[in-house]
Amino acid sequence: MTIWTPHLDAFEGPLYLKLVKAIEQAIHDGTLAPETRLPTHRALADKLGVTVGTITRAYSEAERRGLLAARVGHGTWVRAAVDPVDEWVIRNEDNQRIELWQNLPIPLDRGAIIKPMLMELADGDLNALLGYDKEAGRPWQRQLFVDWLATLGVNSREEHLLFSHGAQHGIMLSLLATGCVGETILCEGLSYPGMLGNARQLKNQVVGLPLDEEGLIPAALDAACRQRRAKLLYLTPTLQNPTTAVMSPARREAIVAIARRHDLLIIEDDVNGLLPETTIPPLVNLAPERVIYLGSLAKIACGGLRVGFVLTPPQLRNAFAQAMRLSSWMVSPLLIELACKLVSQHQIMPLIEQQRRILARRGELLHHLLPGARWHPGSMHAWLPLPEPWRSQEFVEAANALDIGVASGEHFAAGQFAAPQGIRLSLSQPATDARVAEGLERLAGLLRSAPPTNPLL
Repeated sequence: MTIWTPHLDAFEGPLYLKLVKAIEQAIHDGTLAPETRLPTHRALADKLGVTVGTITRAYSEAERRGLLAARVGHGTWVRAAVDPVDEWVIRNEDNQRIELWQNLPIPLDRGAIIKPMLMELADGDLNALLGYDKEAGRPWQRQLFVDWLATLGVNSREEHLLFSHGAQHGIMLSLLATGCVGETILCEGLSYPGMLGNARQLKNQVVGLPLDEEGLIPAALDAACRQRRAKLLYLTPTLQNPTTAVMSPARREAIVAIARRHDLLIIEDDVNGLLPETTIPPLVNLAPERVIYLGSLAKIACGGLRVGFVLTPPQLRNAFAQAMRLSSWMVSPLLIELACKLVSQHQIMPLIEQQRRILARRGELLHHLLPGARWHPGSMHAWLPLPEPWRSQEFVEAANALDIGVASGEHFAAGQFAAPQGIRLSLSQPATDARVAEGLERLAGLLRSAPPTNPLL
């Protein structure tokens, strides 16, 4: 078999970076197909007339960028192409398979709560809810939600609220209303795949920034704003997805100060913000003039209800109304009315509290069975850093062979950000604590074993 030999003269920079660029180009033009095994460090060094150290440094950098995968004793190969958008779909459990894959609301008997409300709607003026309505919903409905959010520490005004088809739709509305189609978006280096998919559809360049235990690092944001032109930052300050990081009040103030200094708009995705018992005031309270706040009933009440809400900066209110009219005209008046009944009849908080209790039990199971995982009270998910020599995709495939569904860190990698070797575990998706425990036990056993040999090597 002929050894792959790159031509480094076509690239600029240090030798090892020339090789990285050659690898990247060969992958993009199809010369190096997914799963292709690369030459050994010694063989390629001899072929190119460079040191083994140069090859080692180049391979390591290419792996950091997500181009290659490697394991000691098994060589280096082109990482299989994974499109997070294509794979980010709802997966259902069965008797054998346990899904710790997606943050779906814990299966509860929501029908018992919703059925009487539907009967009330049926006995009322149902025709009035089956026609067209204004894109923002009715003023009294918006005021009801604003008053409810105020009890949870989120400040706004009725004229700033707009209903949406969940937070996912709110992201799309935000990108359209801010005129960021084709623009650069800054975000956490590991970010929500739904946002990344929206950005891809609108031809945005996504730049992922470093995180720590509190989420986005302010110094990294400031440096990015100085180095490139961007007008939009997307982030999840509470129960960050997938790392579970929670920003302190001081960190939030620092992020807002940087945004003001660089005239940066912020999309604050707070879809998980109401799940913890102790909440931290959101960014929108600090800077309502530049923060777009996204919330939803999907995680805390009913996923199938598809009612979310957007708090818009005053200067963008008309742009959001236009984006709503052009994308779907309105949210169904019937669904908005049902959501208002959930809130006005005080049924939504019992659902949240029930989920908190269940998640607390499952968090205890996690700490007992996988003590290395990161989890915060109220979080639907946990982040599990993987020990060497495990790689994320290897672990996902090995877990899948055990009928356990988990999400690789690579699903969340934003732009060129190098995802750490880790996986996200959804504690909310299984129907029972026993299923969660069984799934975690299988994963704990997997961690104690050696990674499987790649059959393609």
